[in-house]
Order: sequence, then structure tokens, then C-alpha cells
Amino acid sequence: MIVRGTELASELRRRHLGRSELHACLTRTASSTWVPGATLNEAPSELLMLAALSLADAVARPAAVQAVSPLTRGAPPDTSVSW
Repeated sequence: MIVRGTELASELRRRHLGRSELHACLTRTASSTWVPGATLNEAPSELLMLAALSLADAVARPAAVQAVSPLTRGAPPDTSVSW
């Protein structure tokens, strides 16, 4: 089923899952995500968290940042000095 971010945020709050920052991010988005099952309360909590994190990650990062290679993500900053 397709679930809007606001619906997902309210279900996470109901189950006492996730942080308030995640809930806030999901309520600010107009995006939606896919969750397996006929109704939202049938989905396992683990899958809801994965769906919420992927939706929040897609909302938080602009398209230009998403194009960065996964190998460079998390790399330490370049501290070399060129004279």
C-alpha cells in the first residue's frame, strides 16, 4: 500500500517508535512510500521504521547530493594543504 509521510508519522507515534525529529520530517513532506500489507497497522514495526528512514532520507537530501557516490559519503574531510 502507498502511505503518505503524515500517516506514517502518526503510526510511528502511536507505536512509540522513532525520534521526534523523524516524525517532524515526515509530517513536513508531501511524499509517500510503499509499505507491504493491506492496512498500516498490519505492517511490522521494523518495516515501518525502514520506510520512514528511507522517506526521511529522500526528503532531507536535495537531488544534487543524492548523485554523490556512496563511496564518498562518510569520508573524512580533506585536510591537505596546498601551497
